[in-house]
Amino acid sequence: MNEIQELLNQYALSKPTKQRKQPYRKPESIQELERLHFERKKEKRPYLPCHAKTVLRDDTANGLTKCIVAWLELHGFFAGRVNVTGIYDSKLKRYRHSGSRRGMADVTAVIGGKHVSIEVKHGSDRVRPEQLKVKQEIERAGGAYIVVSSFDDFLKQINNIINI
Repeated sequence: MNEIQELLNQYALSKPTKQRKQPYRKPESIQELERLHFERKKEKRPYLPCHAKTVLRDDTANGLTKCIVAWLELHGFFAGRVNVTGIYDSKLKRYRHSGSRRGMADVTAVIGGKHVSIEVKHGSDRVRPEQLKVKQEIERAGGAYIVVSSFDDFLKQINNIINI
């Protein structure tokens, strides 16, 4: 019995401890976006007695995309998410192509009459060759294509486009 306990203790001591992930700290820019979004909700529906608080985060690709679309719409620009994920066909038991072109950016926007494609990259995600090809074609046609990894990064790049 003591031998087993000794082995367990050795294993526990030799096992590397997992580093704790730092808790998410919401940037001030996201807090301001939440406040603006909440105010717009109250303006649109003043007859409701209470409104649900808007919660936005930029610590995932999906959350960052939601923040970008919300910011663009709040500032009067057109914005739409592009879904290029395949659709599972249960009869064929496989994924079918979505119909979207490979390499399309996650968000398509029109800012001041100019087409802007916004590709969201989070964590270890990198730009694929198909996306680079689409980027070149959009820029050749007079549009803009930006790659963002955080909401603050998006604000910096979009302000450069707006000020042009």
